[in-house]
Amino acid sequence: MVVDMPYNTYKSNKSTLKNAKKIIKETKCDAVKLEGGKKIIGQVDILIKNKIPVMGHLGLLPQTAKGKFKSKGKTEKEKKQLINDALFLQKSGVFAIVLECIKTSTAKEITKSLKIPTIGIGSSVNCDGQVLVTDDLLGINKTNIKFVKKFINLKKYINIGFKKFVKEVKTKKYPSKIYSY
Repeated sequence: MVVDMPYNTYKSNKSTLKNAKKIIKETKCDAVKLEGGKKIIGQVDILIKNKIPVMGHLGLLPQTAKGKFKSKGKTEKEKKQLINDALFLQKSGVFAIVLECIKTSTAKEITKSLKIPTIGIGSSVNCDGQVLVTDDLLGINKTNIKFVKKFINLKKYINIGFKKFVKEVKTKKYPSKIYSY
């Protein structure tokens, strides 16, 4: 299990290490994930030196994104930056990198240039694996983001369940004898 280090918990090497240790202790996770590339290499290095497994995250960075989500890696400059950041992260020792909202051709090139796996979220089938937020893929959220496919409308079934519960409570059918002590 990998836990995202929350916004502002990895500003300095000292706070990064302290907060990562706290996250691991409290969640019993196997690793932490940090958003960013070359700018956070110092923080990645301190974690890895302290035997804390790190997953990287490039492209759209939700913790700091402002306004509408926009894909990355469309210009030659962005593409080069993303590839360089991926290589920096790999060299630092991250075990995998999430690629979020990265143009298909750029995600493909990053994946080919790395020895570690890439995990895509809105970055095409050219990544080594895929991830989606559970609430999004189950249709619980009203999210209308291009890469989010709702595999089922679970919210509909949840609402049906709540309505049945309320009805049975109001009509005194629940809890019946078999559901009471």
